[in-house]
Amino acid sequence: SDMPVAAREASIYTGITIAEYFRDMGYDVAVLADSTSRWAEALREMSGRLEEMPGEEGYPAYLASRIAQFYERAGVVACLGSDARMGSITAIGAVSPPGGDTSEPVSQATMRIV
Repeated sequence: SDMPVAAREASIYTGITIAEYFRDMGYDVAVLADSTSRWAEALREMSGRLEEMPGEEGYPAYLASRIAQFYERAGVVACLGSDARMGSITAIGAVSPPGGDTSEPVSQATMRIV
């Protein structure tokens, strides 16, 4: 991707936060994460630049936690201010592992969550 690393990392959080805003207004929202693999690569690059302890295949040790946090923000909620108002987020993430190898950390962490 041509986007700077920090923008690639922040984009998924920005998208889900905007989705939460509309969910809280009572809408049903779909969030499509084009490539969680590219997002994870951005996490790996940022982690390396910050000299954090690497985990499996150089990804940050908290990779599985961040993937879980993204998917856990999806679901149905009762909105504040009105008992009858409900909103939801459907999160769809596409994992594109290099060479189709689903044994790599991003695929494995995603399959444990979804």
